[in-house]
Amino acid sequence: MQRISAILIIVLLAAACGEREVTTTAPGHYDVVLANGRVMDPESGLDAIRHVGITGDTIGAISDAPLAGTLVVDVSGQVVSPGFVNIHSHSFTPLGQEFELRDGVTTAIEAESGAYPVAAFGTHEPIDIAARARINFGASVGHAWVRSLLFDGERADAGFDQVIARAMRGPTDGGLASGTFSSPLPANRIGELREHLLNGLDEGGLGIGVLLDYMSEVVSEDELRTIFEVAGERQAPVFIHVRRGVAGDTSGLIEAIELAKDTRAPVHICHLQASAMQNVAEFLRLIRQAREDGLQITTESFPYNAGSTSITAAVFNRDWRKIFAIGYEDVEWAATGERFTEQMWNEYREKYPQGAVIHHYNREEWTSIATNAADVIVAADGVPILTLDAKVAPFGIGANARVLGRYVREKGSLDLMAALSKMTYQPAMVLARYSPAMAMKGRLRPGADADITVFDPQTIIDNATFQDPYQASTGISHVIVGGRFALRDGSIVEETFAGRRVLR
Repeated sequence: MQRISAILIIVLLAAACGEREVTTTAPGHYDVVLANGRVMDPESGLDAIRHVGITGDTIGAISDAPLAGTLVVDVSGQVVSPGFVNIHSHSFTPLGQEFELRDGVTTAIEAESGAYPVAAFGTHEPIDIAARARINFGASVGHAWVRSLLFDGERADAGFDQVIARAMRGPTDGGLASGTFSSPLPANRIGELREHLLNGLDEGGLGIGVLLDYMSEVVSEDELRTIFEVAGERQAPVFIHVRRGVAGDTSGLIEAIELAKDTRAPVHICHLQASAMQNVAEFLRLIRQAREDGLQITTESFPYNAGSTSITAAVFNRDWRKIFAIGYEDVEWAATGERFTEQMWNEYREKYPQGAVIHHYNREEWTSIATNAADVIVAADGVPILTLDAKVAPFGIGANARVLGRYVREKGSLDLMAALSKMTYQPAMVLARYSPAMAMKGRLRPGADADITVFDPQTIIDNATFQDPYQASTGISHVIVGGRFALRDGSIVEETFAGRRVLR
């Protein structure tokens, strides 16, 4: 019998005893009232018809009696949920934020890649989400971007958002900084790495992001241990893309778990099924065992059977066909959907080094294990959307609606409350243990942030496909960010830019 995770135990206990604590009969007048909705709060287990009153950017009341408000919106027949928290987002462009919003996301965190300096994340024209953010956003301290600073000084990239912003402005000067992903860090510079990581956390970074698999051959044991030591000292989560071996190899996961044991660093394993493939059940067993052994360890997955990255990503410098157990024909050029031949592959790597590819290497039977697991967070891992002319994988466009529409409603393989916990409370808690700014997100109770998603459980569905990705999710009627409607009756409220930067 599978062991029940510590996180799931917390959710179940809260469900058994917490409903009365969040339900109030509160006379008064509110700015916004969501009336007659099926209020579902994974933190407490509340699942009942209630009225939600919002004052300013805060939930003021959850009541079993009607509430008075300046704006009263009847949401009968719909679920009122905490706003979805995407803990693994690269969709920081304006279009990316719009599609995430229409998938119910109210907070998107660049945790895996991160940024450095953290305050620079989202400020690079023409992206500049800091000035016009439709949803809340934040970033970890990006280990890769600290490396960029150490190798290239003033020419350093601060994060993928800067790289993408430069690409949007026109021809680039060569893209990613020269040594970031390709050069070993000299031993005498490990101390500088440590100081920058600490500085990034002091600036408000939400943890430390480690793109280890993209630089597996150049990150030394001492460099990786330094990252975990800093995280352990500060009790900051390490968001890690573990080293990938031959399909299903657990050694990269075990490496991260052993370092977490040695340093007591909290650790979050990114895109579980993408790293585990056919061995996803064993990866989950190892993670759950580590949790039972006292580690703070969490993981995530996205509900798709492919991966997406650049054609020159470091993993493709290795024997990638053996690692992924696929051939050239299993990889498509994202912009057109064309499948590769060996000749085309070699030509495109030379001509279009920053181009995106989609590699189809997973199977639904593997993906569904992670998607249906109550203790595996839903995290989209969507790539940046620059224009509607260049196709991308659909991950950041429909992940949440896909889980709710296909796994909860159509397959019946996942309970609705469990699914919402995977999208709201659990990802918020991964961050909230270190970042108090997240403590009032991912939950519905008086005093919590008024980040709320309203959807029809009978119609919510993803529409984005690999062939036609720019089809927004449907069935999500309203999304409230910071107490303001960012999505109303399924349409984006153009003048609403209520998203705020999340810092520790």
